[in-house]
Amino acid sequence: MFSLRNKRFLRPGHLVPLDGLLWVLDEFQPVAALVDPDTALPRAVVDWRELPPPAPDSATWVVTDHYRLWVQQGTGGPIGRVDEGGLRQVADPGGADLVAVGRGAAWCVDSRSPDPGTPGGPGVAPVPPPRPGSRLVVVAEDGGARTIAVDRPTESVTPRPDGIYLRVHGKPPTAVPMGDPRTVTGWGYAYHAEHLRLTEPLPDRIEYEQYEKREPDMEPPLWNLGGAGPWTPWHDPEEVTRYGLRAGGLRWALGALAHQPLGDRYPLVATGHDPESGRERVRVDLGTGWPRAAAECGGFLWALAGTRTRQLLRIDPLSARAEALPQVGSIDIADRCWPLVGFDADEVEEHAERERARFEDAGRYLRLSDARSEIEGEWPDLRVRLAFRHPHLPGGWLRRRWRVFDEVGRPTSETHADVHLMEDLETGQLPPPEEAVDGVLDI
Repeated sequence: MFSLRNKRFLRPGHLVPLDGLLWVLDEFQPVAALVDPDTALPRAVVDWRELPPPAPDSATWVVTDHYRLWVQQGTGGPIGRVDEGGLRQVADPGGADLVAVGRGAAWCVDSRSPDPGTPGGPGVAPVPPPRPGSRLVVVAEDGGARTIAVDRPTESVTPRPDGIYLRVHGKPPTAVPMGDPRTVTGWGYAYHAEHLRLTEPLPDRIEYEQYEKREPDMEPPLWNLGGAGPWTPWHDPEEVTRYGLRAGGLRWALGALAHQPLGDRYPLVATGHDPESGRERVRVDLGTGWPRAAAECGGFLWALAGTRTRQLLRIDPLSARAEALPQVGSIDIADRCWPLVGFDADEVEEHAERERARFEDAGRYLRLSDARSEIEGEWPDLRVRLAFRHPHLPGGWLRRRWRVFDEVGRPTSETHADVHLMEDLETGQLPPPEEAVDGVLDI
């Protein structure tokens, strides 16, 4: 069950427009390909593997203001400023989370929601405990950090030309009864977050009552996750004119069409809208699946989309044509990845068997025919393989795999793997049967 990493190709996970190039960041490893928007070819590859990998089940966060890129490998971890030469600065935010960059600094906060309290019994509303304070950590480009106390729980920071907007919970949560208020035992909660407008220089302590409450101009960020799926009103004119990405004189949104019969796959489209009225002007077919990221760079709209794997798409807003770009996915980044952790054969085998056993009874509780779970591959690329019969492929097998260890060899567990599988089967989000190989369709 042991192997050394031979090849590892870049798997796009984030899109960041920076200094006229499109940075295509790997979904896990600290590597980015810098793509020329005109030629759609990689110009360079950079890495920042000096930063430690994120903790298991913790994501990497990246923020930019179009000129500077800061990354944080996992919640509360160290942050680093990266440019075409690689890692330039490292700072310790003291456990705070990186949330924004702008006005010459990176901004980190203790992003916590206030505790709503515990219900006192039937019909007795919970009483919130005293509100805790929080911290705002400001990191300069040279890596120097300054900590500012805030007397309210803090969610985020939005740097704008007219000031710095701090989103805080100014008032305690309000309990909302889920039924008859006299006897109810279930409660929902309304949270009361609002923005404080700050101006520089910032004090050593920020007190809620002393600052103007004002919503910032929420021009969409230059980097974002772009659109989303049918649960988001991305097609709503007001939403698009406010949050859509600008390209070719239009506001763009990406999403999967929700108006499909149950069992059909959802077509994925990019739609260009009039920036004033929000009316749809252009629609571009992007195949099927879900959008992962989107950005504007060099006059083009770029997207990461797909189902099992993600492909990089370049959309020309003038011709309304989409082009798949496989070049980035063919870059071998093995020598830029984080090193593997130590190998212990007994621990590897024990964890792998425990993960496999989770799906021994999957056929019964997921109602799958002839389901069987096995372990395949070698550490750290061990996976649980679940194969079963399904009407989607008469006479064949559907197959899904889950990682058992992460890419640096640490034990991991995909807690909701069975739920995601059930959702895909029920909604028909499956590859077409003609993609099966030797009677097996990977889903």
